[in-house]
Amino acid sequence: MGGSQSTRKVTLEQGDMEGVVKVSASVVKRMRGEPEDEPSSDAPPSESEAGRPRDGIPRETLLPHEQKAVLHEALQERDRYWQDKLQTVEEKNAQLNQLTVEQFHKAAEEVEAKFIKQHYKPVCQDLQEAVMTCYVENPKQTLNCAQQTKAFTNCVENARLSMLQLKASS
Repeated sequence: MGGSQSTRKVTLEQGDMEGVVKVSASVVKRMRGEPEDEPSSDAPPSESEAGRPRDGIPRETLLPHEQKAVLHEALQERDRYWQDKLQTVEEKNAQLNQLTVEQFHKAAEEVEAKFIKQHYKPVCQDLQEAVMTCYVENPKQTLNCAQQTKAFTNCVENARLSMLQLKASS
């Protein structure tokens, strides 16, 4: 206990800057004794799928141009992954939008079917025009238009009463 050596081999890679050693998050978790997170199936492809191990430390030493090629390939793979995810989400959104539009049109048709479209013809149109003409000709003497206004009011009242009688008899 404590006297035996660790069987795990750790390789450190020195970065471009001298005196700087990069350590990945998974190495830090292992050093602390924390459990490593398992990648979910919904996660983008990990670096190990692109030729690099999960902890970020290369298994063998690669030349700089090979490293760039591997990184470029990994970036392309991640880009394809997210493009596929985006396309899937857009397709679902289009389907939901289409469903919403269909439901809206169906509801609009139901409302139109329930309520009768009523078409009104103007009531006492000639008397209304006479009142308006009188008010335009006598802007400061509106009492001169009292006769036309009274005739228009009586006509409208008679039309309203006849409509009420028609509805009551139906």
